[in-house]
Amino acid sequence: MELQEFLRDTWQTSLVFISLLILTRILGKTQVGQLTFYEYISGITIGSLAANIAAADADKVWSHFYDLILFVALTYAVAVVTLKSRPLRKLLDGSPTIVVENGSILEENMHNLRYDLDELHGQLREQGVLDPAEVQYAILETTGKLSVIKKTDYQPVTKSDFNIHLPDPVFPVELIMDGVIIERNLHRQNRSEAWLKQQLSERSIHDISEVTYAGIDSKGQLFVNSKTSSNYSSKNSDE
Repeated sequence: MELQEFLRDTWQTSLVFISLLILTRILGKTQVGQLTFYEYISGITIGSLAANIAAADADKVWSHFYDLILFVALTYAVAVVTLKSRPLRKLLDGSPTIVVENGSILEENMHNLRYDLDELHGQLREQGVLDPAEVQYAILETTGKLSVIKKTDYQPVTKSDFNIHLPDPVFPVELIMDGVIIERNLHRQNRSEAWLKQQLSERSIHDISEVTYAGIDSKGQLFVNSKTSSNYSSKNSDE
């Protein structure tokens, strides 16, 4: 490979890499997270346009780059419009469809979706259901995922059924990541660095750099994972 060709490939690939980093941040997580049919095709097209830039001749790079920017801009515009317009959102993404109701398979709905029995039974098994008779509702979402609501007799027993009430879990909070104290989170917990070091000292950890992760877990307790071992505090974080 000649030096000129090497430099050209380097900057074209770097341009694609940086552009995709920025553009995917602009589009947001729904482009990856929901994967409706429209979003699936959109994602493939963006990848194809980006590949064209990396492989294009030098005189066509900016033309292909414009195509990529224009397509992303149109995708973003559609996302904004559909966010505000439910009819347009339903037109592009479709609507969830009930395929099983009260244990009965709704064949007409499945036929309209071109969704066959093998797919239905396969997705039911993924939800731990072997018999459609156990299902009150099975709904095929716009993403292609099957949501299953079992009949009451087949639903697991919960603590509330026995009138057992436990504290609601709290959102976990990171206090140390890779040996670095996250001071903002520590202050939000109304804790000091001295308190944190004292907790670590009680676990025979005397250097913050020895800690891979430490945080308040969903039960309000301090969890500490050192680089050599992990210690789980039985003490409440309020202690």
